[in-house]
Amino acid sequence: MVDESTPRPADLLLISGLELDRIVSHLRQALPNEGVGLIGSERIERDGQAIARARQFYPGSNVRASRTRYEMDGLELIAALRDIDRRDLSLGAIVHSHPVGPATPSETDIAEFHYPEALLVIASFASPNVDVCAWKLETDHGSWRPRPVPIQRCPD
Repeated sequence: MVDESTPRPADLLLISGLELDRIVSHLRQALPNEGVGLIGSERIERDGQAIARARQFYPGSNVRASRTRYEMDGLELIAALRDIDRRDLSLGAIVHSHPVGPATPSETDIAEFHYPEALLVIASFASPNVDVCAWKLETDHGSWRPRPVPIQRCPD
């Protein structure tokens, strides 16, 4: 569970168009399976709002090789988290794709989410136009509830 020392997830995700394109390209390469990666971000507090400014995307391999589940390779995960720490960034988001479903968290996504300080970014490939959405998971009477978070493109 989350305690008072755990940073709250961001209320806004700022990301460059180039970085977003890189993420979508990586996730597309994983099709027909789910793709996975992490976003290292700079955390900004502005007017009471927590903002995650994406600084680095860490592409990962889905060791489950599944159309409905993802798990980032452990060595890649550790390397990414170490680099995020070395750069004095935060784990801004866990990224994955839904090859045929909507860009909303599934029950499995919510049940297996272990980083409450991070956003959950999901790219849906269910239609020709890829839909990318960000979510934060908040506790609601003891259970996790997804809340949408705006994604704002910033200059490259």
